Amino acid sequence: MEAVSFLTVEEAAQKLRVSPDTIRRFLRDKKVHGVRVGGQWRIPTNALQAVFGLFEFGETAEAEAFFDRHKNFYPAFERLIALVNTCFARPLPKPDYGPEYILFGLGESCREDFLEILFLAVNGHGCGASKLLRGLYERAVALAYMVKEPAKAKRFRDFAVIQEHKALKDALKVMTEQEWDVAMRAGRTAAEIRSRFEAVKADFQQTDCRKCRTKRLAITWDLDIASMVSKVGAPYDVYYLGAYTTPNLELHATLASAMREDNKDKDARRARRLNQADFALFCSAMLLVEVVRSENELLQLNLGDELQATEDAVARLWKAAIDAKISSASTAVPRRDTDALECEVRKRCGHD
Repeated sequence: MEAVSFLTVEEAAQKLRVSPDTIRRFLRDKKVHGVRVGGQWRIPTNALQAVFGLFEFGETAEAEAFFDRHKNFYPAFERLIALVNTCFARPLPKPDYGPEYILFGLGESCREDFLEILFLAVNGHGCGASKLLRGLYERAVALAYMVKEPAKAKRFRDFAVIQEHKALKDALKVMTEQEWDVAMRAGRTAAEIRSRFEAVKADFQQTDCRKCRTKRLAITWDLDIASMVSKVGAPYDVYYLGAYTTPNLELHATLASAMREDNKDKDARRARRLNQADFALFCSAMLLVEVVRSENELLQLNLGDELQATEDAVARLWKAAIDAKISSASTAVPRRDTDALECEVRKRCGHD
């Protein structure tokens, strides 16, 4: 049996980067389990997982600098995590692969995206956080779209077969079918994939030429992402440029990605990375609130008041970061795609 290690209140506070009074409040409210030893609290290390799950920020110089820049980060983060846990700490809806099952799973993927963005952003990896933000945004938009139009969930599910078949065709350009079957094993052999493809391909045939009426397979499961954004509207339209378009340029093999670090000044490069990291983090936090809002509507969770309170807490924290950045000439960097979002955050905080 693995030995259990214990922390004092002060050690637990340091690990979670909160005050000892906060740890005492967690103990009092039974958010954290502890034991009394000689009149002093001792907290099992694994009990801290009850507060923030399995997430750890890591003890790096950039992480320390992050918490220095955002001294009030934890209350907003705690509120967001509590909201997300309330939403997703439940069994997957039934039936398996039904609309609610699929959309709940898509929201859970967004939660995982956020935690990965959070880890990268806190540790100063702005580019990596930005790339993951693009995926989170696309999933959040697709979720919102299907919550508005639940019948689309079946098409979303069936298009997975088209994607699987395309992956097979591309792979067979560089490997043999036998090699594929050995790697994928039962359930995903080339023959099984082709059989599933034949069953659904007619649903995704599009007319390629109006004159000759030739057909081709659709390249997406329904609408393109921009058209989905037009359908779901605010606030996804505000996030589109910073959370989707710009990260796309760095995600693929483009000149933008090749010239990402064209500035030779070390301090300017670091300032840019940190600005990008903060943007990705706070934008992803706001998007995660929208994800929970979609799940709240889908599953009728009655989280309206807490959703609004969490959104306000994140927006206030983001506004504080914006104000600090503007007031510090040493961190001035080109803002471009963040301007619209900064205006939106100020609006939400009551500062037009």
